[in-house]
Amino acid sequence: MADILQFGKKVEDLKSEREALLRQRKIESLRKIFQCTRCAMKCSKCGAQIEGRDDGGKFATPYAFCKSCKEEYEEYRARAAGGPNTLCYWHNAGWMKVWESWLEHQKCLDNYRQSKEFLQLLEEVELLLKK
Repeated sequence: MADILQFGKKVEDLKSEREALLRQRKIESLRKIFQCTRCAMKCSKCGAQIEGRDDGGKFATPYAFCKSCKEEYEEYRARAAGGPNTLCYWHNAGWMKVWESWLEHQKCLDNYRQSKEFLQLLEEVELLLKK
């Protein structure tokens, strides 16, 4: 009989351990999304630390950029709108594709953060943290 009780305790311990791992995984997922992809103190494109957001310029920027990336973003936008090439010969078709794909990636991340499943994860973690 003692062996049966120990088996039951073992099952409960494993279940509790799995729940703790799942809880930790949920929290870690949110931490990555908020701290790593949306840090207001680093450039969204290159990751360099920035002092503050500069709101001046030709185009409103949807993300926090360092000075260099902001200049590139403005050039990308101008060229995408049919503007002329600059003296930066390396800003070629491949460079334009990099910006297009990076912006598309950011759009996908934004869509993911607005998905019902991600919002459900937010609610679950919020409840876990209240316990």
